[in-house]
Amino acid sequence: MTQFKPEKVRLIRHGGVAFPYTETHDAYLIAADTVALCDFDALGGGRFAFYDTGGLTRKNDGYHLYDDAHPASFAFDFAKTTAALKKLDVRELANMSVSQFMRMFFTGGAGNV
Repeated sequence: MTQFKPEKVRLIRHGGVAFPYTETHDAYLIAADTVALCDFDALGGGRFAFYDTGGLTRKNDGYHLYDDAHPASFAFDFAKTTAALKKLDVRELANMSVSQFMRMFFTGGAGNV
């Protein structure tokens, strides 16, 4: 049995027919079946996204993500999450389970917990 080793990979996003584009990102293979993307902009905003490799196409130059056949992913936007955290009472935060807290991060708001 071979042991998994995390590694830096390329994630190439391809837009759909309605909105064609190509983006190349540095990403990380964090589990045998999960690619993680940490994408920041110049203003300090950004997102984390986790993609199931089963929905990606593996080629010599990296993993390809096609918007027309988008795999299941979990992502959150820093601005939305920060705004949601500012609205929370600290007591609410203390009473949340770990899964509720993570769900809030990935949905961008406390109303989605």
